[in-house]
Order: sequence, then C-alpha cells, then structure tokens
Amino acid sequence: MKKLILSFLFFAFVFSFSQNAKDNEILQAMRAELKRSMDELVLEGLKKPYYIEYKLRLRDVYNASANLGSVVDSGYRKVASISVGVRVGDYKFDNSNFFDIGLSFFGSSDDEESYKSRSIPVEFDYSTLRRELWLATDAAYKQSAEIFSKKEASLKNRMRKDTTHDFIVVKPTKNYNYEIAPNFDMKYFAELVKSMSGVFLDYPEISSSSVGVEYLPEISYYVNSEGMEYINSEYYAGMEIAAFSQANDGMPLSNFFTTFTVNPKDFPSKDSLMIATKEVASKLKFMLNAKDLEEPYSGPVLFSSQAAAEAIAQVFAPNLVTQRATLTEGGTQQNDRYSAFQSKIGGRVMPEFMSLKDVPDLKKYENTFLLGNYELDDDGLKAENVNLVEDGYLKNLLSERIPTRRVRNSNGHRRGGAAMFSNILLDVKKEKQKSESELKERLIKLCKDRELPYGIIVKKVMNQNLMFTTMFRVSGSGFQMPRGNNVLLITEAYKVYVDGKEELIRGGELKGISPQSFKDVIEAGTKKYAYNLLATSVISSFITGGDQYIGSSIITPDLLFEDLEVKSPDEDFKKPPIISSPLMQK
Repeated sequence: MKKLILSFLFFAFVFSFSQNAKDNEILQAMRAELKRSMDELVLEGLKKPYYIEYKLRLRDVYNASANLGSVVDSGYRKVASISVGVRVGDYKFDNSNFFDIGLSFFGSSDDEESYKSRSIPVEFDYSTLRRELWLATDAAYKQSAEIFSKKEASLKNRMRKDTTHDFIVVKPTKNYNYEIAPNFDMKYFAELVKSMSGVFLDYPEISSSSVGVEYLPEISYYVNSEGMEYINSEYYAGMEIAAFSQANDGMPLSNFFTTFTVNPKDFPSKDSLMIATKEVASKLKFMLNAKDLEEPYSGPVLFSSQAAAEAIAQVFAPNLVTQRATLTEGGTQQNDRYSAFQSKIGGRVMPEFMSLKDVPDLKKYENTFLLGNYELDDDGLKAENVNLVEDGYLKNLLSERIPTRRVRNSNGHRRGGAAMFSNILLDVKKEKQKSESELKERLIKLCKDRELPYGIIVKKVMNQNLMFTTMFRVSGSGFQMPRGNNVLLITEAYKVYVDGKEELIRGGELKGISPQSFKDVIEAGTKKYAYNLLATSVISSFITGGDQYIGSSIITPDLLFEDLEVKSPDEDFKKPPIISSPLMQK
C-alpha cells in the first residue's frame, strides 16, 4: 500500500512538473507576442492599440451517441483556438460599440484572417503559437483601426447624449487555477447510451430518437496588455434523450430528458437513466393519442419544476444582463432583444414577495452540482454574487467591462464572450409559499372565479439548445420551431378541470409571455428545483465571436401565473409517413 501511495505521488509530481513547463512556455509565447504587438503594431496615420488581449482555449471533446440499440458515433478529439481583442483609441473612446455592416463579423471574410475563435494546430509549439497570434493580431488591429476611424468620423457632426466611456479600467491580477480534469470512461458511456437507446425498440410508434453523451474538459490561458493573466480549467458533462413523432393529423410531437453535471461520475445511475428513457418514450406514445387545445386558452397557468426554470431562463434572466446601445453611421441603434430592464433599475419587475440573485460561487444546491458555478470571468475578474431583484424591485444588472449609463462597473460576469447569467436563485417569502396540492387548489379556485372549465399546468418546456441542435436533427427538420417573439414551446402540459381531474394536452405554445408577465406571479411552491442547462448567450455569438450556449443553472420553486395565453400551433403540418414503421410489424 505504501509503495502504491508513493507511486501515485511520484506520478502527480511528474505530471505537475510537466504541466507547469507547458504552461510557462504558452504564457511566454503569449507575453512575447503581446509585447511586440504593443510596441510595433501601427498603421501610418492611424493610432496604435492601447489595449490587446489574447485567449487560448484547449478543449478535449468526448462524445457518443446511439439510436435504437446501435452506436451511431463515438469519438475523442482535441480542439485548440485563439481569440484576439484589439482596442484602438483610449478607455473613454475606442473602436468598440460601433457596427459597420460593411465589415464581416469576426474580421473573417474569405480573404481575411480570422481572429475570434481561430482554430490553430493542436500540436503547437512556442513558435507556432506566436505565428498564429501574430496573424490574428494583425487582422484584429486592421479592422479595429478601420472601425475607429469610421466611428470617429460619424460622430464629428453629431451631438452625443450618451458619453459613457467605452471600457472600464480595472486592477490587473494573476490567477493560475489549473485542475486535472476527471477521467471519462469512453467505453462505458458508449455502452450506456447504446443500452438506453435500445429502449425505443419497444416503441415503434416513435418515428425517431437519439441518446447522446458529451464531456468537455477545457483549459484557458489569458494575457492582456494591462498585466492581467490567468490559467483557468473548466469541465462539464451532459446527457440527452430526444424523441420525435407525428400524430395522425401531422402535428409534430416530441419529448426529451437532459442531465448535466460537472463531473461525469455524478451522472444518475444506469438504472435511473434507463427509467428516464422509458418515461420519455412512454409519455410521447401517450401524447400521440391525446387531444390538443381546440380553442385558445387564457387564464391562470402553473409552471412546475423544469418548466418554471426554463421560463426564467428563456424569458426573464436574459434581461438581467447589461447591453449597450450600438452606434452606427446612421445613429444610435437600440437592441430590442432582451433589453426590457436596461433602464428599469429601481422599478418593480416581480411581485414584492420575490427576490432573485445570481450566485456564481454556489457549487451545489442540495444534491445537484451547479453548471453555472465559476470563479473567474473571461476578463480575469473574480465573479461576484449580485442581488438583482429585492422584494420585487430591480437593484442591479449583470455586467462586464463595457459600462452602460446605469451600470458603470463590472461584477465579473463576462462568460462566453459577453455578460451572462450563471446561477440564478429565486427566493419567495414564506407566506406566499404553497405546497403542490395547495397550488393546484388555488389554480382551480381561480378558474372557478373566472368561470373557466379548466386551468393548465405546464410541466416541461422545450430547451432552446436541444431544440436548435439535437431535436432539429432527430426530426429530420420535421420539428416546427415556435414563430414570433415571447413564445415558449410546451412539451408536456395538462388541463386541470375544476373537479381536480388532469388531462394531458397534445402540443401547445405559450404566447405573449414576457419579462413583465413575472409581475403577475401570485404564488410559488415550497420546494425549489435546481435545473442545469446550456443557456443561449444573451449577446449573440455572431457579434462577440464567443460561445452560443453557456452552462447555467436556475434554482426556482413552482410558479403560479394569474393570466397567460396557451394555444395549439396554427401552422400547417408536414404530412406524416404514408405507411407505418416496419418496426410495427415485429
């Protein structure tokens, strides 16, 4: 036993020594090219950069997927990329926050070098890394200098109302937070998703299905011209079950299950995952014969567990992120997407019995490890817990180093390329907390008071990441995306009649739900539900060059809304297959 311990310690020492040597070589290459660029990079007649940042991301990608008891894909690959940021001008006024439609996103048209999320060889050395940084920095500077000139020229004959600085000065720090990522047993997980997918062989009514798993450990290296440096490691694992079919009238129907965790060893047990797969399949089979909403419904709606979390993640939380109005040659352009709260600080956005905060330092809630936990943001700043809503009133927004009129400081929430929420925790005063049965009783009473024959409980809402990736692929493009703004696609919901009877609804969309709708929450549950998801980035990745989906967590009780609209999709459906699946003949 003693020899085993000594062997392990020796291995750990050798690994640590080797990793430190690699880290030093990477940082030295980044520092050297950064210094050279700051000293020498300039175009005649244009300003030099006042700020440059480099970020190198090294990611391992493990994934496996299966369909009907057969492995479709199983593999491992490494990915290396760099992102370069160059600012011309000064902290008060620089090239940022100006949109020129004549320039390509990311500075990466066919005849230009890319500088955001630029792929580089995974087997790079000191010289290779410096060469890639050199090319990316050159492209970034040329575009930044051009944008600065256009921005400066467009504002010369204009009286500016908003003179907020373009970038915040911060005190540089150095943080080297490297962790060895947990192992991932590729063979075990490939066999696991194979077994899970085999469940659908017993459900031939389901047109298509997929079970997949992914593990993404990553290490990031960052340096900037202010002296900020960090090495940061992150990892998470996710598993998803997706199933799709069509009712006899062509209505597309789906069901799914997702689970995310930080460490692969913390996934639910095989038995639990097999049960979850059977529940997805059996529920979808039942939906095929359920009734749809014949008439649009307007009345009280109770959001339960996952549905409550997705409502917050898709409708409310994105508006808690700072956004700067963009300058163009034609003037200031307001972004209507997720901008409901930009000038709302001090106003009421929720009932006075509710408070909400973002807590990135929270690693675990009860038995759930939280995907939104992090220590350093993309700028190298320590993540801060932020009280966003207190007793119903908006107190602050989540911010990065780009100031706005109302928020002039960063609270360390730049993630995936821009400000983003992490762990959203919703608190409700005790007198407004009700048990599950009490919430149902209140729902029924509201229906009786309005002479409605039934109310609606929503138990599952389609996740956006799953919808745009896996579900679209699994359905063969037969899946119908919700149309219009402020729409939530219902996956599982029930009519609740005034006698207490529940009836599954086939299909359905929540129309017109908005951030303002949350002021109409009248009661909430006693038990909170912790939900991990890959949330859509608030600031589009097409603008930032960052991540499209970012690991986040929502912790919320059930929510009872006084009045919302639910209706069946009114679009024409694609015709289902003419003859039944051959699996039906077995």
